[in-house]
Amino acid sequence: MSENIIFYVVFLSQIILLSYYYPKRIMQRFNQVLENYPAVKYPKLYNKSPDYYEAGAKIYKVLNLIILIVGLIILFSIGYFNITDSYKTESVFSFFYWMLQMLPIAAMEFSGFSYYKEMRKANKQPQRKAEITPRRFLDYVSPTLLLTAVITNISCFLYILFLDDFEFEIGSDAFVIGLTLIAMNALFAFISRFNINGQKQDPYLSSKDRNKQIRLNIRSLVIVSIAASAFIMAEKSIAIFDLLYLKPSMLSFYFQLIAWISLGSLLNNMDLEDINFDVYKEDAAVT
Repeated sequence: MSENIIFYVVFLSQIILLSYYYPKRIMQRFNQVLENYPAVKYPKLYNKSPDYYEAGAKIYKVLNLIILIVGLIILFSIGYFNITDSYKTESVFSFFYWMLQMLPIAAMEFSGFSYYKEMRKANKQPQRKAEITPRRFLDYVSPTLLLTAVITNISCFLYILFLDDFEFEIGSDAFVIGLTLIAMNALFAFISRFNINGQKQDPYLSSKDRNKQIRLNIRSLVIVSIAASAFIMAEKSIAIFDLLYLKPSMLSFYFQLIAWISLGSLLNNMDLEDINFDVYKEDAAVT
């Protein structure tokens, strides 16, 4: 029964954090932009009428509310079956509900691609001068944090290899996890390189704000790499010590940790007051 209580608390935290707290902060940020940076004074910030964006925000809010209610229904249903039938909580609930919670964020990301594409088409500014300061990976992430990620990933692989009695062959846990770690970090490296050298999504964004954004994104990817390796080791450990009943709670906690590292980091460190919105004015100078 105690393991069920642990899951109830952690899963409820997942529901509140990803379907209430972060959506609420995103909506507050959106309303703050509309109120403080209206289309009349900042026309370059709006590709369409403010009503269009307000309608999209309402859909985002309602969608998260529906997902929150679904989460509470799932939680109470699990509790009911646990009490009446001693039902065993499965990790699948945390995973599939997390996938459901990611739908509004995914929709927001896809709409963002379209938004910036239209913004680049509408950009009539002349070609900007290239920055003199070279852009290198270590300009955006500390060597200490990067070294920690490397050590954690290697430790994860060696730990799994140790559990497999150092048998490394196709299909073994060590082989699969080693391949997974390589693929994950290769993807993160590609995303980081694209952030640094790829096409500028927002053509008006100042160099200072863009560099800060890149730094936060890359730092988040490195920390996610560390968290993923630590999660793999923890997951294997609970099987060894016969603590599999903690897996659903641990998975739910991991999803919340990833959200805090990525989405939470951007919300906490990219304050609207610190962003140069003057670049979106009609007569803004090229920066």
